[in-house]
Amino acid sequence: MYCFNPTSDMFETADFIVIQIELAGVNKEDINVEVFGGSLEVSGIKRRNGFTEKDNFHRMERLFGFFKRVFDLPRAVDRNSINASFNEGLLEIIVPKNNKNSCFRLTSIEIIEE
Repeated sequence: MYCFNPTSDMFETADFIVIQIELAGVNKEDINVEVFGGSLEVSGIKRRNGFTEKDNFHRMERLFGFFKRVFDLPRAVDRNSINASFNEGLLEIIVPKNNKNSCFRLTSIEIIEE
């Protein structure tokens, strides 16, 4: 199965790890964010709407279908306080830092719409 990798940025501030992913045209309900072990995984589907098999494309540059990105997280983050928001096609995930090493377990992150 083919998956594409949406464009993303990951940067660090004094208190947070910030991940921003461009997901223009994707519905919030079609995005899944999970933390497992030392990784944060963003996956989902970008649906093609308004086209039929009879349409003849002259150019097709936008990617559709399944997508997936995996980001390695440092051990010193608070996996229970991760927040995700989705606004105007930009998914932003805020990962707070801490000094405790949390256990490795699966955590689902709820995405709120702004």
